[in-house]
Amino acid sequence: MYILAIETTGAFASVALAEAEWESGKVTKFDVIGHIEGHDKFSHLQNLTPQIERLMKENGSQIDDVDVIAVSCGPGSFTGIRIGISTGRALSQVLGIPCVSVPSLDAQALRYAAKGNEIICPIIDARRNQIYGGGFCMKERDDAIGREVEAVIPAGPYTVEEFMNLLAPLKNNMIVFMGDGIDKYGELIAEFASKLEMDLSRMAIAEEAIRYQDANTVALLGASLAAEDETCGFEELKPEYMRQAEAERKLKEKQKNG
Repeated sequence: MYILAIETTGAFASVALAEAEWESGKVTKFDVIGHIEGHDKFSHLQNLTPQIERLMKENGSQIDDVDVIAVSCGPGSFTGIRIGISTGRALSQVLGIPCVSVPSLDAQALRYAAKGNEIICPIIDARRNQIYGGGFCMKERDDAIGREVEAVIPAGPYTVEEFMNLLAPLKNNMIVFMGDGIDKYGELIAEFASKLEMDLSRMAIAEEAIRYQDANTVALLGASLAAEDETCGFEELKPEYMRQAEAERKLKEKQKNG
């Protein structure tokens, strides 16, 4: 089976091609055989389809060889999510193959190989001192995937203060932050940590090479979900925005206020 993974929720779009096999809910084989990451910020609309075409060509494959489309469904950039979902739906419909809706924060957390009691916290800038975030621990998985994440703080939209209050009871764990939210709100996070008497020496930021969203772990989590029959048709592939777009929010406020 070939899985085409699409990640467009962050600043840079990426695609990956993986070969996987599964049986009785377990992945018996998994290999990423190709990966391409864009280098132009928020150029998904122009570059995503050429990236997919290049990915297929460089790996001696054709789009007809793909068996499953795994799409990072959000949260993240609203425009990026829409582009990824639309592309995944179109390919699924044309090729007659299923999709897998991959939670973006879970896939991002999988990039960090946590050990012991480390808590992985991918946080994405949602503007207005808000983030999309979650807290995850890593668990071993007895198959070719090898690992999976389990939420200890549910993925959702939070203010920075709300998120840090949820993290405070876990202050004896090592906490590792990922995502562009730490770039934007790092100082604010440190301020709240101090107020909550959290030990800053027990907090770290994932290295830049693995800090942001990437299609490789979308493929990894996509294979895991496909093995568990968590696939859907193109019409069921939905975006997970977690909150209204800014334009929609302003429109509703305007309508409410007459």
